[in-house]
Amino acid sequence: MPRERRARSRCLPARPLRQDPREERPRTEALEAIVAGFVTLIIALLLGGAVSGVIAVLALAVRREDRRYSLTFDAPDRLSRTARRLNGVGLRDQDAGLAASPRGLVRS
Repeated sequence: MPRERRARSRCLPARPLRQDPREERPRTEALEAIVAGFVTLIIALLLGGAVSGVIAVLALAVRREDRRYSLTFDAPDRLSRTARRLNGVGLRDQDAGLAASPRGLVRS
């Protein structure tokens, strides 16, 4: 008999039998909180993606203008005009001689 007592003491207590599984549904407050969390996460991901996309397009437009040496002229296209406006850069027309041949300023 002592062995039976030891074996019983090592076992986990038995779970009570469930009457009806439908009675153990999560409360609506918990479900609403989970849904609100997912909606917030989705909105944050969408906004973060939009901001990242705008920054990437601006970086490409700035790099293209830098390759073309076009900051001394009017913006060649709509993307360049928008990039200049968002970066706060206007027309760099300080000297007419510089605007004529910007490639002559670079020494190789």
